[in-house]
Amino acid sequence: MQTTSLTKNDKTRILLAEDNRVNQKFAVLLLKKLGYQADVVSNGAEVLQALHSQSYDVVFMDVEMPEMDGLTATRQICEQWAAGERPRIIALTAYARRGDRERCLAAGMDDYITKPIELPKLLQALQNLSDSNGGLNIEDEGDKGEKEGVFPLPQTLNDQESEVLDAKVWQSLQKLAGAKANVVLDKIVGEYLDDAPERLQAIQSAIATQDAEALRQAAHSFRSSSANLGAVTLSLMCKKLEALASAGITEVPAEQRVQIEVEYEKVKTALLQQVSKSPIPIS
Repeated sequence: MQTTSLTKNDKTRILLAEDNRVNQKFAVLLLKKLGYQADVVSNGAEVLQALHSQSYDVVFMDVEMPEMDGLTATRQICEQWAAGERPRIIALTAYARRGDRERCLAAGMDDYITKPIELPKLLQALQNLSDSNGGLNIEDEGDKGEKEGVFPLPQTLNDQESEVLDAKVWQSLQKLAGAKANVVLDKIVGEYLDDAPERLQAIQSAIATQDAEALRQAAHSFRSSSANLGAVTLSLMCKKLEALASAGITEVPAEQRVQIEVEYEKVKTALLQQVSKSPIPIS
């Protein structure tokens, strides 16, 4: 297990559990914007290892992760640590379905945030924990809690359908990344472009083998990272696939499979154009 740390405010010790590398970087960037440290692990088993190595005040726990999911990890944390000794746990999930929040709370989580994560939601969750536990050193960061950050994805395709990348999302990302936006976003885009072919292959393989759960997981992960970069149409295509797979349907028309591949190529071109506008400085 390897943990990655960014330190600015060491008063509150935060552990982030997220298996998607692109989503990891976005979450750490948001926490850094608020001035907080974030150690990063990739699954629930690594969360338990990290907690046995050192104490944390807060765990941001992705619900869906390989090896051990967030709900299972949370139940084990609640079994192994007393209520007053364990970290507070905030669920991170791309879902917003009826009953999801209740399932997270029933597992022992303390709060619930849907993805894509936005600064106001993140700050509010931290402040909620501060209000309910005087031991947490969560500070109001003033302007840093302004209502900007990653914009939520529209629920239906409308006039934005023709946009490959949502301009508002990209502008928000540039502002969020700050003075080193060109460096930060180049790294995030690089992670996305490295990861995307694997996600696309997983989708096609799951369709070919009629594996509904594998299809749902692959579409779910690709949807989330695409949304974070403002790839509106591609993310919504993945959302439709995820919904089909959740219903046990793996019969996907060839035209729909091709459309996803074609849309990804458009997204790839658009992202490369965006990062090329701000050349990486030579150190």
